Amino acid sequence: MKESSSRPGFAVFLVLLLTVILPGKGHALSLENARSEKLSLHAVLDFKVRYTTGLKALRKNGAVYVDLRSMSRALRLYNTIEGNRLSVTWSDKGMKTICLLTAGSNFASVRDENATDVKRVFQMRTAPVLKDRSLWIRAEDAVRLYSLWMNRQISYNGKKGRIDAFLWSPRPDSVHSTVGIVNTEDRTTGPGFVPRYTGPTTLTGLNVSELANGIIIKFKATGSKTPASYIKPDSLGNATLTFQHARGTPAELHRKFKGGFVKEIRAMPIGKGAMQIDIAFNTEFFNVKSSDFTWDPRTNTYKVMVMSDVDVKSVYRAEKEKRIAQDLSRDARKWLFDTIVLDAGHGGKDPGAIGPSGTREKDVVLNIVLYLGQIIRKEWPDVKVVYTRGNDRFIPLKQRGKIANRNDGKLFVSIHCNAARNRSARGAEVYILGPHKNKDALRVAMLENEAIKQEEDYEKRYEGFSEEHMIMSSLAQNAFTLQSKEAARYVLKGMMKKTRMNDRGVRQAGFMVLWTPSMPSVLVEAGYLSNREEEKMLRRLSFQKKIAVGIFDGLKLYRASYEKQRLASDMETKAKG
Repeated sequence: MKESSSRPGFAVFLVLLLTVILPGKGHALSLENARSEKLSLHAVLDFKVRYTTGLKALRKNGAVYVDLRSMSRALRLYNTIEGNRLSVTWSDKGMKTICLLTAGSNFASVRDENATDVKRVFQMRTAPVLKDRSLWIRAEDAVRLYSLWMNRQISYNGKKGRIDAFLWSPRPDSVHSTVGIVNTEDRTTGPGFVPRYTGPTTLTGLNVSELANGIIIKFKATGSKTPASYIKPDSLGNATLTFQHARGTPAELHRKFKGGFVKEIRAMPIGKGAMQIDIAFNTEFFNVKSSDFTWDPRTNTYKVMVMSDVDVKSVYRAEKEKRIAQDLSRDARKWLFDTIVLDAGHGGKDPGAIGPSGTREKDVVLNIVLYLGQIIRKEWPDVKVVYTRGNDRFIPLKQRGKIANRNDGKLFVSIHCNAARNRSARGAEVYILGPHKNKDALRVAMLENEAIKQEEDYEKRYEGFSEEHMIMSSLAQNAFTLQSKEAARYVLKGMMKKTRMNDRGVRQAGFMVLWTPSMPSVLVEAGYLSNREEEKMLRRLSFQKKIAVGIFDGLKLYRASYEKQRLASDMETKAKG
């Protein structure tokens, strides 16, 4: 059986190209004094707007011109320009083609990446204009060029200033893939050649391609062409394709789908060598606009093409709603109270404050931190506990903040003990980062900041530290000031209730350990080791546990307030969206 080619010969094609398909001649054009124009490109994949991007565009004499380099980038195509010549590369299924455009020329040529011969030629109504190291052309012509070259559905809406590009698969039963082909190949092997198929028909494969406005179902075959009949979808969305003489394995031709245009494709022999294909369409969510059946002689493929009514506006709206929901979900995860960083002050070669009886600050605060961590892990299994140090070792002050940031902490709690020349001073206080407001706050900050002298090359590392640096670092914490104050207030309240210690209040000072953490941060002074009575309490394990329980009670109040505020913020954002 001989099948004639559906493609015209080269001479006929060239006449068609120059006279019917692309009428009009190029003319010189200047874009001087053209004004900027708003133009956007919406890329749709799998019925969803994958991205939207703005394009460089100009308006002159009522016509809109688009920057071809800008449009190429928007379509995710690599492009380069040399002088007045633009080269654009498109990769499809591992094959790369290059489109070449020249300023002042109405012709665009296409060749394969590693070939020198021109494969296709397109004539444009207007010639590209060189401006600002790019080529500019009317938006309608740019859309038509890329649509023909890529064989994708790309359209331009001048009233809305928008280009819609449905990029993921060719047009249904498209003839555009043949436009512009330069037929210089051997007629027995080139694109115009149709092979002869002999032998019994065997269905060997099934492929389904979803488009923005429909679907293509392809049945790959071997052997000669067989008569086939196609019954279009009924009101329930059931269609039938029957091959008069065909073989095949039903299991290999069976597919089930979720959520798409097609529900199921099923094959079964029906006697006398016939094969029936039942196709169930999802008419509950999609309206069948039209359908057709054809055989492609070039590839020996039987194709069912079904078009649906697609409301592009609803596609955009659904995608926008999905994107907003994803953003909210991402924000919710970002602000979820899922990690707390516990910092035991001093350690290793830095003992911290030492009491009259020799009690070392680094030992007391490490015990408190470890007890607190145990409580959090037991009571809040959904919260990750990160220690800046879990044993007796020295950690530089800046490194502690970096540990917190690296673990995406939601609260940084640094535990210390106090000391003063006045041996009668006693009680607990909680600090946040900021310029000190009294001499006591300055003294405590200076005492804790002394730890930097234990670091190697500390003079170079902290060179130039001054009141100005303290203010600058406190400004960096401004975004968390309210949360830090709230956390400090709750923590101190919990400690006072459990320990009955003297309440010295919430204060602020320039603690270097609070410089780096990008999160709400507090520094707890759990009592005065310089006070003999308080030293005795602080060295007892039972009292250290009370402090840890008190801090956790405060953290429970803070977390409840934190998550309530986050929920209210999410609801407000949803209402606005």
